[in-house]
Amino acid sequence: MGSVAEFVDLRREVERLRAENARLARLLELRGQDTTAAPEQLSAPVEPPGLVTMASPAQDKLALFADRFRARADVYAVRWENARTGAAGWMPAVSGGWRKGMDRRGATYLPRTAEVVAAHLVGDVFMGLYPLMAGNTCHFVVADFDGPTAMLDALAYVKAARASAVPAALEISQSGRGAHVWVFFTGAVPAATGRAVGTVLLREAMVLRGSMDLRSYDRLFPHQDVLPEGGFGNLIAAPLQGRRARTD
Repeated sequence: MGSVAEFVDLRREVERLRAENARLARLLELRGQDTTAAPEQLSAPVEPPGLVTMASPAQDKLALFADRFRARADVYAVRWENARTGAAGWMPAVSGGWRKGMDRRGATYLPRTAEVVAAHLVGDVFMGLYPLMAGNTCHFVVADFDGPTAMLDALAYVKAARASAVPAALEISQSGRGAHVWVFFTGAVPAATGRAVGTVLLREAMVLRGSMDLRSYDRLFPHQDVLPEGGFGNLIAAPLQGRRARTD
């Protein structure tokens, strides 16, 4: 059983989240619409590290992140930006970095380690995840929304997921004009099954939303049911990047 201090801290965090929910509702001009929170989801892992709070050791927080965002560990992507031209993009992380004229077939890809995850969370790197695993499986599926109605449609998607007791987490983009909804599975599932779940939830969200159409919905991650030969599949930016989280 946790201490009284831990209980008080959790109560404070609940109140903070409720205040933040009210603030977002005002920003999104949801007056007159149902913004009542859905029933609480029990998402704390029963296996180590167990319940993780702000006061938990760093290694427990890293373990929780790795447990939630399971993707390929043999390769990850990094985001690059050219300050002079304003160009930006993603590339697989390789030993020594990419060089002009470098042959991809001879590249040594770097694994996604706990140190890489830690660097992402503190903001030293911006990590991309490859969700499509060997054997054409995945541990999560993500619905991507963008455009003027992105937040309303994403909230409807979360509500549809929770109505079916499907764990889902809403991630707001740095610009505030888009959102990702992450749906997590307890273990590896065929990518085709995961994407089918994502598609069903989209249809349920359209029913809940009423006026929702496909204009804000962009795509699902992973994009494919089958890993392309010699490829990694599509990537998705990992959430909670330290520098971006501080500037949101």
